[in-house]
Amino acid sequence: MGALFPVKCPHCKAETAVAPEVFHRWWPCKGRSELPASLPGKVLPDQPVRAAFSAMCPACDGPLALILTAKGSVLSTLVSRPGVPSARSLETLEPNEISKVDVHPPDRPSQPPLVLLPPRLPENFGEKLKRLAGDAARPDQGGTAAAGCRWLLDEVLSDLGHPPAAAAKPSGGLIARLFGPAPRQEPGLKSRLRKACEAGKLPQWALTRADGLDLEAKTPPVSAKAYVDYLAAVLRAAYPGL
Repeated sequence: MGALFPVKCPHCKAETAVAPEVFHRWWPCKGRSELPASLPGKVLPDQPVRAAFSAMCPACDGPLALILTAKGSVLSTLVSRPGVPSARSLETLEPNEISKVDVHPPDRPSQPPLVLLPPRLPENFGEKLKRLAGDAARPDQGGTAAAGCRWLLDEVLSDLGHPPAAAAKPSGGLIARLFGPAPRQEPGLKSRLRKACEAGKLPQWALTRADGLDLEAKTPPVSAKAYVDYLAAVLRAAYPGL
């Protein structure tokens, strides 16, 4: 049993005392945290240094992060390096050598995101797809989310250099009377997807998978999760390391 430090457990709210068990990291005056092995030789003996230790609440066994502030000379003696054992153990640490004690519960894992996006995606696309993913998770918003995904795919294709073609005027006059109406062209969104794949802006699966998602449909599905997942994959392919 090492030195005990009075704390209020953030798990069970008990007023108790905990002992530091393992020295994990320390913080210099400026910069990010570092491993304990880098501490000796980097700080002055009288320099206040913060250090993170793991601990357990004796009342509920909840895991804790114990942040202790002490002089550099005190914390340096707790560090062992290859071939050089530490000058003292945690059990010999005295409470009067510690100037400040903070306790924190370990970060709890957050809910997984509704959609996985590339880290450097253009912000406007990322925010729009996050909102669409939220709508797609609601049964009453599937149609709205599916339509939004089609609009967003339209914006992405334009950003990749394939904007919508100008609206064609209906064919008429003598040519139409002689030869009949022009054959129906491929839907615009699918045509632009094809061109983006042929230009190497998107992989071929972006077109083949779109065949299974009726991107030009006027009656969208009840659930738009497949649209959101498809569009997220397209964004990851289009902006892998922007």
